[in-house]
Amino acid sequence: MGSWTFVGLNNSVIHSFAVDPNNPTILYAGTAGNGIFKSTDKGITWNAINNGISNPTAGYFTEIVINPNNSNVVYAGGVGTFGSSGRTGIFKSIDGGASWALADNGITDVVFGAQPQDDFSMIIDPNNTNTLYAALGTHCGSVYKTTDGAGTWTRGSGLPCDPTVVRLDPFNSSLLYTRSAQGINNSVDGGLNWSNISSFGANSGFFALAIDPFGSNNLYANDNTGVYRSTDSGVNWALSSGALNNVYKALVSDPVRPNTVYAGEDLGIETSAYMTTNGGSTWTNITNGLPDVGVKRLLVPANDSNVLYAGTDAGVYVYGLTDNQPNTLNVPYFSQNDLLWGPTEYNHSIKLGFTNPTMDRWGCAVTSAAMVLKFHNINEFTDETTIDPGSLNNWLKNNNGYLTGKGGSGSYSYFNWPVIGTLTKQLFNVRKANIKLIHKRAYPSSNTTNLLNEDLNEFPDILKASNSQTSSHFVVAKGVSGNTYSINDPEWNHAALASFNSYTQVDRYIPSQTNFSYLVTVVNPGIELLVTDPQNNKTGKYFDNGTLQSVNEINNASYSFQEPISNPNNQNLLEDLGTGVNEFLLPEPPDGEYEIKLSSDKTEIYEINISTFQEDGNDELNKIKGVISSNNDEIIEISYSQNNTSEIKRFVSFQSLIDDINEAKNLKFIKNNGVYNSLLTKVVISQIVNQINKNVSKNFLNSLLNELNAQRGKHITEDAYQILFYDASYLKNHL
Repeated sequence: MGSWTFVGLNNSVIHSFAVDPNNPTILYAGTAGNGIFKSTDKGITWNAINNGISNPTAGYFTEIVINPNNSNVVYAGGVGTFGSSGRTGIFKSIDGGASWALADNGITDVVFGAQPQDDFSMIIDPNNTNTLYAALGTHCGSVYKTTDGAGTWTRGSGLPCDPTVVRLDPFNSSLLYTRSAQGINNSVDGGLNWSNISSFGANSGFFALAIDPFGSNNLYANDNTGVYRSTDSGVNWALSSGALNNVYKALVSDPVRPNTVYAGEDLGIETSAYMTTNGGSTWTNITNGLPDVGVKRLLVPANDSNVLYAGTDAGVYVYGLTDNQPNTLNVPYFSQNDLLWGPTEYNHSIKLGFTNPTMDRWGCAVTSAAMVLKFHNINEFTDETTIDPGSLNNWLKNNNGYLTGKGGSGSYSYFNWPVIGTLTKQLFNVRKANIKLIHKRAYPSSNTTNLLNEDLNEFPDILKASNSQTSSHFVVAKGVSGNTYSINDPEWNHAALASFNSYTQVDRYIPSQTNFSYLVTVVNPGIELLVTDPQNNKTGKYFDNGTLQSVNEINNASYSFQEPISNPNNQNLLEDLGTGVNEFLLPEPPDGEYEIKLSSDKTEIYEINISTFQEDGNDELNKIKGVISSNNDEIIEISYSQNNTSEIKRFVSFQSLIDDINEAKNLKFIKNNGVYNSLLTKVVISQIVNQINKNVSKNFLNSLLNELNAQRGKHITEDAYQILFYDASYLKNHL
């Protein structure tokens, strides 16, 4: 087993603890008598942040809540008389804790008319972050709700005085639970009205309530006799068979490990901490390294789930949850050869001209993604269709999940990895998923090995591998098996990665509530991409006087050639799914102006796909065709925004239009010399007269557009038409 490590604040009793959901190095701790502390380096250093809290020594802070969509917005609740005029309750910060203001408007004592007092518990609705709930006690408190970010609060009806905890169902924002003098109460209308559903906890010291994030009908609670579990949404309760029977005030469900719960003892004279990985059937002591003091708060951050934090009577401690070798995860298996979907078309590959382009041949990536979704208990689309490789393939076809194009050397098909994150966000919003996944890419290194091993303690990763049967294939890694990895192989059902030549990349789907923004750019091979970000950093490759150059300056960006998926055909000969692509990936790109320079050492047509994902997962796809040569680089400009539609355009000048006409002629896309000369003449004249009379210049461009329409499919191929029509239209609109 692992051991606890001291993190800081040894002179403080820690009653509340929070981790920034968008940055796991930022920690908050609420203390007794010393106010609130913040660390920006994962606990190496701490600073008191009590500006605006008039008397931070007058009590203890029971809750710290951070807005997952804006980490600068932080709420804190406590017991005591921190505020002005002896007021307590709830504070709000809009600057990451640098300053605080009381945020208790509407919270009043219905019996005595006294000021609000003693916030025991507070939660935020992750689906509507202006909505919070607070359980207030003393002077006949209740569960209060705000829908405007703590601007005003409304008291719920139907509760006896002074509830001690409030929790929100992770699948249903209208369903809440609290403990009162009646026992367990719930609300099915978002906290407006409450009903008693169980007498459990009515006549005992009741300390905590946790909801299973993988099945919200499972609830855990602890009182002064031990840890209890309900499997019917709080109606009936039974002491867990592990029989923890002491005062366990701290209780938390693991956000990424099913059936895993942690409990901490708080007798004030000794310490014990326990974990269960089977829903309370058995418990394991994990006290090693903790001092003999009480544990008041436990937390596993969803965005840093390799650690368990403990708030104790002697500061903050952390426990590593990845000390042991990873066990094999229970990843459900799908075969791409299943007759339900194996014979169906993969992607839109028939349109691309591929022979026999079926799921059983090319569907390893989508089948691997379906297994990952199934592992995370993501089982249905919004229309209640079951998620499997076949239905996921159909969804991806209709939601920019495949990026396709044609170039001089043939067609390509590319699996758009971040789209899976968009799907999980959509399903989360309609309660079809209890977790959202974001995509990250990693390549082999010692750091990646450590990263992969850590991931496999919690969730599977998708690996790209090869062997004599395939030069590019995707499998699901689910654990360590000796000196290799145990896998789910969707094609041949190999059990271990040793059946392949190790791995060449890792595609990770990480449980997160945060930023889905992404910039994905792919183009046919032979065309190199050089991306410049708003800070003038560059990543990619480019031709300089015929010599290929490489640059890698943009943080977290990657640029690589992605081999096509390959499989043996009916004659058992290795066959590729197209040409592969040159791929640029940038997760969480900053807002601003980006430039993509396309270059080549030969003349050929290209088709580039640019997929832009916003912070909330919404995505847009732009496809641009062009023709390029060694003397004619192309420039595409992107005005990127994480919160709005990005603007994408290929830069066109008179000279670039002339170059494109010449290159189209060289590629025999313009088949008639008379048409070629006519088009070229109109551009040249338009360029000359543009300095004198723009309207006349536009007239010549209109004449060129008319000729393109007239010759389309006759003396001008469709590819040349698309390219030249875009060029002339752009010039006309930007004169």
